[in-house]
Amino acid sequence: MRYRIEYVNRRACDIVGSRKDLLERLQTLEKGTVEDIRKLYKSGVSDSVLDIYRQYLR
Repeated sequence: MRYRIEYVNRRACDIVGSRKDLLERLQTLEKGTVEDIRKLYKSGVSDSVLDIYRQYLR
């Protein structure tokens, strides 16, 4: 599963390839810098999972 991390400034986003990579990346980010985290499906559809992973932000 791939995830897209969208930042507050909307200039860039990061795409990580697995949940493990997502959790490692979130440990380095501040709470106020992330606007949304979206789960990307192969069909092109994405769902917001920010509420699930909010606890992992510093």
